[in-house]
Amino acid sequence: MAAAAGGALVAGLLFALPLRGASDAAQSAEGSPGESGSAGVLVHNVEKKCQKPRTHECALSLAYNPYRPYVTSNSADRVWHHDLLQARCTIANGVTVTDENHQHTSIWIQVTRHGKHLWLPGIRVRPNDLNQLTTILPTCSP
Repeated sequence: MAAAAGGALVAGLLFALPLRGASDAAQSAEGSPGESGSAGVLVHNVEKKCQKPRTHECALSLAYNPYRPYVTSNSADRVWHHDLLQARCTIANGVTVTDENHQHTSIWIQVTRHGKHLWLPGIRVRPNDLNQLTTILPTCSP
C-alpha cells in the first residue's frame, strides 16, 4: 500500500507543472512561439547507489547543446536523482547517450534551470515518463 502511495506521489509530481502555451515571442531555436508547452520531469539515475546522495560523483549533467557530445565541455549544470525540472520540448535526433545499464537513446528534453534553457538526455528519465513527455510536449524547433 505504501509503495502504491509513493508511486502515485511521484506520478503526481511528474505532471505537477501544468501544460501551457509559451508566451515568449523571442524563443528562436529554443522552440517556436505558440508551439511550446511545459511539464514537470523528474530526473532518474539508474545507479542505485546514487539515488540518495547529492555528491559530485552522483551528479548528472545538463548540456548546453544536444547535438554535441555529452562530455564535460558540454556540461552546463548538474542535477541529481529526483530533482524536478520544467520541461519545454523534446528532440529525437540528438547525440545518443548510453546509461550505466547500457540502455541508450537520442531523445533529449529541453528544460528550464535557473532561467536558462538547457538539455537533459532522455536516458536520465524513467522510460515510461519519457514516453509520456514525448507525447505531451512539442518537438523543439531546429
